[in-house]
Amino acid sequence: MNNVSQMAYGIGIAAGIAAGIAFNLGIVIQKMAVMQTTPSLGLMRQLLRSPLWLAGFGLQVFLGVPLNIIAQTNVGPSLVPGLMAGGMIVLSVGAVRLTGESLDKVDILGILLIIAAVACFGFSQLSVNIRQVDLWEPAFLLRLAIFTAAVTALSAVFHFSQNKIQSWSALLRTLNAGLLLAQTELWLGILLGFLARWISGGSARDFLASGAAAVILLVSNLLGIAENQRTLQIGEAAKMIPIQNIPIQILPVVSYLTVFFLKPGSSALMFTPAGIVLVLAGSGLLARRQAAV
Repeated sequence: MNNVSQMAYGIGIAAGIAAGIAFNLGIVIQKMAVMQTTPSLGLMRQLLRSPLWLAGFGLQVFLGVPLNIIAQTNVGPSLVPGLMAGGMIVLSVGAVRLTGESLDKVDILGILLIIAAVACFGFSQLSVNIRQVDLWEPAFLLRLAIFTAAVTALSAVFHFSQNKIQSWSALLRTLNAGLLLAQTELWLGILLGFLARWISGGSARDFLASGAAAVILLVSNLLGIAENQRTLQIGEAAKMIPIQNIPIQILPVVSYLTVFFLKPGSSALMFTPAGIVLVLAGSGLLARRQAAV
């Protein structure tokens, strides 16, 4: 587990799952607020004035984010997104009971497949001890820059394709939100790594790097939030959020191999491919249903 102790790993697993519950419950509350908005007016302007939306956002910020940080600190940025997807159980139940969305047998099967994928990612032990990563290694910085640029370029493609392919607008929006939020998870880990270096007696450049990482994190997060609200405006949360998990689940695995350049252990080799297959299969079922809506 890359020198992550069993206790720390357990704490990270529990915090990651709890963070997922907080974030997905927040999404359900935000969806309820989005349903009350007027389409002809600016969406985010209305939401920022909505106590209901602010309550959902506050739940994510004041409970979800601290839990996410605890999980990141203990198991690193590669494993946390898979754990947080477990909160989709809350999302599915809440979306049906509180927002009036409907789920049929195909939808339920898709959600169950994604939940199974979460279990696989949890057993994969694909953890990164960010404090042991040489963040100033030139090769690491180059890999990080290439990965960030590639994800940003793909995000731009999804964003500008939305108006050209109207029938797939909701899918493209939710996939774009997933790309942005996956980027956020990676840069949260980088930020925590630089902060740990600076607090433990690092130089001023560690502090400046923390600031730069915080800016990238903030921009990606704000764009992801905005894209997510537009997704909720035109799509059903119980179907869209699981689809959003395609990039959220796969990109951390890619970053583990290409950015952190780590060699996966036997558990990762066994469970990670299974998790990817399951999340793609489950998301595919939900995507077909949403495309038909």
